[in-house]
Amino acid sequence: MTPITVLAPIKLAPNKTEADLLAASAKFQSEFVTHETGVLRRELVRAHDGTYLDIVQFRSKADMAEVIEKEMQSPACADFFAVMDLTDFDPDAPMETYVSLETHVR
Repeated sequence: MTPITVLAPIKLAPNKTEADLLAASAKFQSEFVTHETGVLRRELVRAHDGTYLDIVQFRSKADMAEVIEKEMQSPACADFFAVMDLTDFDPDAPMETYVSLETHVR
C-alpha cells in the first residue's frame, strides 16, 4: 500500500476562535480519527496569516475514500466542520492528494 497525504486548508468561520478549532479538533481526533485504522497520522498547523492546515496521512487511497465516507456520518466531524468557513468549499472538486515517496522518522 502507498500512503496518501491530504493537505486540507482551514479558515475559521465568523465568530469562531482558535480555541474553538482546537476543541473541535480534539473531539474529532478522540471520537473519530483514533478509531480509523486507515489514518496513519494527522497534524493541525497554523500559518502566519492565521489560516490553518489539517495534514492527514492515510494508509492508502482506498482507506482515504472509506474514511471520508464515514466522516459524513460522524457527529464529531460535523462539529469540527462547524468551526470552519466552508463558503468556498466545493464538495465536487477533486481532493488534492500527495503520494508518499519517502518517510523519515527520527
